[in-house]
This record gives sequence, C-alpha cells and structure tokens, in this order.
Amino acid sequence: MSIDRLWNLLRRAEDEMTKMAIKHVINILEEEKRSIWFSSLCRKVFRGERVGITDLDKIMVINGKTKALIEWKFRREDFRRVAMFNAFQFITLRDLAKRSGFPLYYIVEMNEYGDRWFRVVDVGDVEFRVRRLGNGHSKDFYVVIDLDKTILMNELEFKLWLREVMV
Repeated sequence: MSIDRLWNLLRRAEDEMTKMAIKHVINILEEEKRSIWFSSLCRKVFRGERVGITDLDKIMVINGKTKALIEWKFRREDFRRVAMFNAFQFITLRDLAKRSGFPLYYIVEMNEYGDRWFRVVDVGDVEFRVRRLGNGHSKDFYVVIDLDKTILMNELEFKLWLREVMV
C-alpha cells in the first residue's frame, strides 16, 4: 500500500482514533523509508568499509538527569531456554553504555495469554555467548544469555523495578 493511499484513508476517516492511528502508521512508514535511505547512502559513501548501523530505543531522563539507556523489544511469548539478541546491536550498545557510564537494559515486553510480562537484562556485566543462528535472511550472529541471568516480572513488579532503578 502506498503512502498516498493512506493519506486518502486519513481524509475519509470519520473518528478521531482512526485518524490518529493512520497518522501514526504514516509516520512509521516515513521514518522507515528515511532509515532505509540513510543505510543505502552509508553503504555507497563507505563502499569497501565494514559499516554497521543500529539505534537505541530509549534514553531515560528523570528530573534533567540521564539515568539509563534502554533497548526495548517485543515478543508474543517468553524465551524458552535462553534470551537471544542481535549480537552487533547488543555489543555496540554495551560499548556505548560502558563509554558513557550509563546503565543499559534490554527490556523484552511480552503479552502472553492477555497478561503483560517483562524480561529485563542488565547488560552491564552479564555473561553471554555469541552464536551464529537462523536460516536464510535471519541467519546472523546472536548474543545468547541464560535466562537465570535475567529478571522476569509482571506489570506491577516491572513498575516497581523501574521506579527503584531510575531514581
């Protein structure tokens, strides 16, 4: 679907929630297009170089003070035996956290059986292994972390944890 078709849908939308949702989808598509453009540009500009690009989802600032860096993930279900994350992003963000002095947390939000759960990884000194996993386009290097090195919390526990860690 082209973005022009979404704009047409937006003009015909009758309720405010639908308008807000369509605007949100348009913004996400535009942002993704810019991201792809930038990645393509970098591949051309740095031809022959090994270039990696990643993002950071959240920077927590409380009362004007930076408290933590957060990489937010979403899964429909919890990990089975180990937590796995893209190795390039994980190692790059861990290096950023160490250089900046801010703690880095990977937070995995899950919505299982209608309940919201959170698995938190304090990246600081967590032990991990790097493995090449997957098939086809998903074949890549992943950081593998034992689940006992993570914290699983329900929504209330997560809110309490967040308050405790960020103050």
